[in-house]
Amino acid sequence: MTERKSFPVKIFFDESGKYSEKTHLMGAILLPSNLYNLPILQELNEIIRHSDIHWATYRGHGQTRKKIEKIILTVMKHQHLIKMNVISYNQNKIQLDSQRIKEKFTDVVDHTIYTKFPERVVYGLIRKYGSHSFVDADVAIEHDNTYEAKNYDLRRQMFEQLNIQSIYRGENFQLSNVQYMKKQQEYGIELTDLLLGIVRTIIENPTGTSAAKRAKNKLILDLINQNEGFHSFLNRIKLYEWGQSNDLIDTPFTNYLNIFMGENL
Repeated sequence: MTERKSFPVKIFFDESGKYSEKTHLMGAILLPSNLYNLPILQELNEIIRHSDIHWATYRGHGQTRKKIEKIILTVMKHQHLIKMNVISYNQNKIQLDSQRIKEKFTDVVDHTIYTKFPERVVYGLIRKYGSHSFVDADVAIEHDNTYEAKNYDLRRQMFEQLNIQSIYRGENFQLSNVQYMKKQQEYGIELTDLLLGIVRTIIENPTGTSAAKRAKNKLILDLINQNEGFHSFLNRIKLYEWGQSNDLIDTPFTNYLNIFMGENL
């Protein structure tokens, strides 16, 4: 039997636009554990533990901007080792399709969303690493009471189903730990919040709107212009869209990025 070398990784999962009528995203990032634990990156914990940083609430405030830039630009020095997967889904379609069974299964919408999409996001990050490697994943989900309020538990669901997937599909990975993590504990959670918020802004491309949205657009463009690695990272994001059909459609995120950059010159 081929000897497989263990490759420990950190994965962080989050949502964006959960209560929006427009764009609903789920996303996760993967960093090798050795990279995540580098002292220069661990220093980012000092920033997030003393600041409440959310992409959704960023309005252009100077000090917040500096902290966001510090987090993004520090991590992007190693962007070639980082992966990100995103699913954009149409919640209205799920709600419409669920009408026929809602009387018998009241939580069908949440179950549909939280038992399928998170698995696919994370699964895409840890599969196909080759027969000589074995990915050992430690997953953190940004804490949200929704994940525990219904009669399912996203943490348990992800742990069980992805480990079953590994055996069923003969893949070389395992989830050794899945936990909920509140903000201001680990920089990985804030990093995921920022990157997923940036992806959402690029997809929605809000031109000529509020001062807050213009501030977000400007910050994204400045980050791209300051750091070629950030642009490369954005181009490598794997985006899947669900809604026009009942399959996940692999959509080149670079097309959304090019439109965004072309309209915000």
